[in-house]
Amino acid sequence: MSVMLLFTQHPFPAPPTKFLFGVAVVLLLSACSQNVGKSADSASQLSSKAADAALETPAARRYIATRHKLLLEAPEADLDKHFDAIQAACVKLACVVLRADQNRCGGPYNPAQATLTARIAPHAFDSFLDILLKHGKLRQHQRESEDLTSEVIDVEARIANLTALKTRILELLAKRSGNLEEVLAAEKQLSAIQAELDSIQGKRKALAGQTETTRVEVTLVPQSLAAAGSWAAPVVEAAGESGRVLMSSLATLITVTVAVLPWLLVGLPLFLWLRKLYRKRQVRRAQAAI
Repeated sequence: MSVMLLFTQHPFPAPPTKFLFGVAVVLLLSACSQNVGKSADSASQLSSKAADAALETPAARRYIATRHKLLLEAPEADLDKHFDAIQAACVKLACVVLRADQNRCGGPYNPAQATLTARIAPHAFDSFLDILLKHGKLRQHQRESEDLTSEVIDVEARIANLTALKTRILELLAKRSGNLEEVLAAEKQLSAIQAELDSIQGKRKALAGQTETTRVEVTLVPQSLAAAGSWAAPVVEAAGESGRVLMSSLATLITVTVAVLPWLLVGLPLFLWLRKLYRKRQVRRAQAAI
């Protein structure tokens, strides 16, 4: 009402409708950009505060990534059979096989072995371990764990804030009207937020795979004659030690020969020349004495 009175009191012509619509669109876009900037700043602050608060809570859930590396020995003739049984047991326990390698060549320089890398539910690991012990003799079991709680909390906070920011921009786009260029600019910003959201959600999925399952790496190798408890172990160890001593002595001999050889090439001709010169002098002295 006041705006209409203002225009009626002055003899100026009323502003064009297109001009008023343009001013409204500019004001709405500036408000949208300011709200988006403020939302982004508040989102980053909220992300850090949420992560700190979650870490300070004593009863907060911990996200732990666990890994097991096992080395098993089995008779070389039955290596394939035991490895196939281990893979079948893994699949039966609903594990996810990440990698399965098998080397059947054998030999002193390329021994036969099989390796299985999989992810299994934590509650099923003990059952899987019992099956492994039935198909090989455990030689090494390495356990590792990594606390990923802070990383998971930070990622979840970023997902929540990006989702809220996306919703806010969609609401602003739904309420406003503008030309094609302005709409495309807003949609471009929305597309960038969606791309970042997809990326961070993929990271959260990868973290879930690490913390909600147990990574197991099983290496199956043929039994060695030098294995502890074998009757042939003392003989094999003695033979290996004697071979090392022999090779060590040979290596020392080669090193000494290489070190002395240049001096022999230079010193031996010099020694022979000096000896010949000395004999000539002795002959001359003998002739002079006569």
